[in-house]
Amino acid sequence: MTFHIIGSILPEVTIAIAICVVILVNSLIRSVSAAFIHSMILFFLSVALFLSFVSLEIPNSNIFNGHYVIDSFGTNLKIIALIASILVHLASLKSKNNIKNEIFLIQLFATLGVLILCSAHNLLTVYLGLETLTLSMYGMVASNRNSIEATESAMKFFILGAIASAIFLYGLSIVYGVTGTLSLELIKESNLLDGLEMRIAVAFIACGVIFKFGAFPFHSWVPDSYQGSNTTAAIYISSVPKIGAFALISRLFLDSLNVMSEFWSILILSAGLLSIIIGNLIALMQINLRRMLAYSAIGHIGFVLLSFSIVNDGGISASMTYLLMYILMTISAFALIESISSEDHQHIELGDLKGLSNSHPLIAFMLLFCMFSMVGIPPFIGFYAKWIVLSELVNNGMLWFALVGIIMSVIAAYYYLRVVWFMYFEKTDQPIENKGMMNTHSITSIFVSVMLLLIGLYPNPIIDYTRIIISSFLLID
Repeated sequence: MTFHIIGSILPEVTIAIAICVVILVNSLIRSVSAAFIHSMILFFLSVALFLSFVSLEIPNSNIFNGHYVIDSFGTNLKIIALIASILVHLASLKSKNNIKNEIFLIQLFATLGVLILCSAHNLLTVYLGLETLTLSMYGMVASNRNSIEATESAMKFFILGAIASAIFLYGLSIVYGVTGTLSLELIKESNLLDGLEMRIAVAFIACGVIFKFGAFPFHSWVPDSYQGSNTTAAIYISSVPKIGAFALISRLFLDSLNVMSEFWSILILSAGLLSIIIGNLIALMQINLRRMLAYSAIGHIGFVLLSFSIVNDGGISASMTYLLMYILMTISAFALIESISSEDHQHIELGDLKGLSNSHPLIAFMLLFCMFSMVGIPPFIGFYAKWIVLSELVNNGMLWFALVGIIMSVIAAYYYLRVVWFMYFEKTDQPIENKGMMNTHSITSIFVSVMLLLIGLYPNPIIDYTRIIISSFLLID
């Protein structure tokens, strides 16, 4: 029995060992090379990924007295999170400051928090995973200790995050007070889920979940964090934590509180719709590239939540498909921005992209892929992501919401294509210095960008994959 338990949590154990090893190496070996640290972290992430694939063969089970669940849904989310973490790490090897401020160590803590959220089956375990992730994100934003802007962004993020965590925890305490249990399984079986107290609790919990997604109206930390942190932190917090947020909302709402779906779906629908509108409209006015991507991310998360609010297998699988494709797009975009940034010029603005097609033709071409995909131009993956979500909305009688999504996508095309205009049609006397392309970071950037087109040409594997995961989670044949 002990062997079965240990085998079930080997990915989490591997990441925990990696954290201890990195701390010991940094503490005991003064002249450790950056390449060694990078290689060691990649090794542990790869081992955790391999063990996650092996865990797919383990039968579904509850361990640690029901605090932790091992199932296909959680294991597949862990696989996605670890793949995203590896891509983020490979796309973050450029900055020399990353070792000095130990940002990769903080990323390992955040990844551990995501893995815990994927299998958490008790309110205490949920909160443990959530705070492990959230506290790590604060550290990542503040990791650039020499930047006043980073410190200010981290303080704003910390204060808002603390308030959101308190609201979320208060909602959990009400659930415990009403049902008398912390187990998600026992909460689902409770007969006390239709009272006013539970509606208040669900509203508080929804606020916390929406904050973790970075959706409206709890979105104000997103642009400040993306802009204030270094690009390495921005790549991570814009991608991997979203998987943890999706696991959180699925475990709490779809699994435990599914009986109250008519109530919480309205909250999620409202947040998603307003995120699409507000995020895209404010993005129109941005000239800082990372701040523009932050507001566009709010709009993208709006599509994820809008589809999730449908509360059936088609809507949830469409939501997860959009999330996976968004993660690929955002990793690609931030990695390419990292390619043209430098230690003393991290904040790339639209004006800096003038003449990029001449100084960095390959980066410009890959960034064009990203912008076209985010607009939703076929055959890039962004088109299929939006098509799937909009189709599900129409099929479920939500035509007006689909029309809002289409209109805002057209509006968003302006600020995405403006990036392409600056790269290809604006000239400058001071182009960004060409520092060479062929390194691990650049190869990763190009690889992820090309995947935006290749997966767009043949999106069925990802679409079928998400449908299988969600169908098994919802117990639908």
